[in-house]
Amino acid sequence: MRHTESGPWRSRGRGLLLAACLLVLACRAARPEGDRPTGPAGEGTPGGRVVIGVRGDITSFNIYTATNAFSQEVIDLLYLKLASEQDDFSQGPPSFRPALGSSWEFSPDGMRLTFHLDERARWSDGRPVSAADVVFSHRAASSPDVAWVGRDVKEFISGVSAPDARTVVYEFGRRYPSGLMDAVEGNVLPAHALAAIPLSEWPRRAFLDARVADGPFLLERYERGSLIELVRNPHYLRSPLPLLESVVFRIIPDEATLLNELLTGGIDVMENVPPDAARRLADSGRLRVVRTPDLSYSFICWNTARPLFSEARVRHALTMAIDREAIIEGLLPGTGRPSAGPILSFLWAHDPALRPLAYDPEGARRLLEEAGWLDRDGDGLLDRDGAPFRFELETNQGSGLRADVAQMVGAQLRRIGIDAVPRTFEFGAFIEKHGRHDFDAFVGTWRESTKVDLKSAFHSASVTGGYNYGSYANRDLDALIDGARAESNAQAARALWRRAQQIIARDQPYTFLFERDRLHAVPRALRVARPSPRSLYAALEEWAWEPASGGGS
Repeated sequence: MRHTESGPWRSRGRGLLLAACLLVLACRAARPEGDRPTGPAGEGTPGGRVVIGVRGDITSFNIYTATNAFSQEVIDLLYLKLASEQDDFSQGPPSFRPALGSSWEFSPDGMRLTFHLDERARWSDGRPVSAADVVFSHRAASSPDVAWVGRDVKEFISGVSAPDARTVVYEFGRRYPSGLMDAVEGNVLPAHALAAIPLSEWPRRAFLDARVADGPFLLERYERGSLIELVRNPHYLRSPLPLLESVVFRIIPDEATLLNELLTGGIDVMENVPPDAARRLADSGRLRVVRTPDLSYSFICWNTARPLFSEARVRHALTMAIDREAIIEGLLPGTGRPSAGPILSFLWAHDPALRPLAYDPEGARRLLEEAGWLDRDGDGLLDRDGAPFRFELETNQGSGLRADVAQMVGAQLRRIGIDAVPRTFEFGAFIEKHGRHDFDAFVGTWRESTKVDLKSAFHSASVTGGYNYGSYANRDLDALIDGARAESNAQAARALWRRAQQIIARDQPYTFLFERDRLHAVPRALRVARPSPRSLYAALEEWAWEPASGGGS
């Protein structure tokens, strides 16, 4: 599944912590009394509360209508999937451990997958989780009326049936390698609580409660734009997990205020700490910094349907004229690294021989001259056929990082005679324009799944109805993508994906800017189990305060 990111954090420089400290008294006074964190329940005894500061709110507690990554992270704490993904995706496709499904097996021909549900699984209202819930959830996941953002993963599932209350059978239209991964994608929802709402109405419903759940936590309280409070589910099938008694997400959009709350004890945990602040926090006696690779990369998408960007050598020149190291040093010091292609460097199918194009403005000028771009009128801008090399470079509101990238790229391209004019749009309009292919170029970020699949952004079939906003098309690439998606042998699939990456790197439909690590601040007294690139909260049910630690914040 692919998500856009609407609001990554922004590095604000060395003055940030000082500004945060000035807000101490005001923010303490504003904090509700009931939101103060508690420490561990006692030595050797699970319990206590953790308060996590986050920048944005959920959009829905229903996974099939949610539209941002944070919603997915919270929903995963409330609703189980059939199986849970493991973080062993550097050497091959990820494996899975049991969740709602206690076991599963494929038929000899690979066309049928049978799950056996864990008999301990119960909804919070006491009803057993049944095969009917799984069938209902698949119907929602694959419904064009619901239009779930991850619906494409159900493409090759031809049917789901329930022979009995504890058995679910998935039928596939073809044999392919990611059948298990696609079957378990999407949380299982309670049919008895939701089936009365027609699927056609789901996109118009708010789904801002979760009264019936089966995950490690239950929703205790939700105040829109303010907080989400989760409490331990005593009937969770992996009991005695979770170890914490409660988790509170405090929604604080302002980064300086978040840092202030972290420093003064208003929150225990802060995601995505700016690098400058993280260096200071690492010296704290109370806090430490956890670092994880992020499942995302940032890029510039060139609209190849527009004459300015229709030639691969021109797109090469644009990439060569952009100093990615300077951008990383300025905006992501110590946490970013140049990106060379569309498969993240720590995933199994990445081509290690692929290298980012070197920063070479003189080489860029030569390529542009070959393509007919020269400064004929001496105004400092390249021109061809009487028109200057000028275009709009779009970003979206709410993303300080990408806005900064656009400004830096504009300044760098100006040095070789190209006028890239930054434009900022409201996020919905930003996405709508791209779906219509109505843009010159934009700075974007894809948040990736660990399922390697380049079809949605780079296959010509995805120009309409997919995420191939730049209208890029290459028949050889299409064939490689189709072959890799159908290849059951991981080694053979890796070879095909590497060839696909080489074609994309050669054609440069994107300028791949950078990958990054995320930095998270946590108390030294809090045991944070298995921080994952997928989510800091992937193993939240196993978090615990250290015995006799003296409490949380």
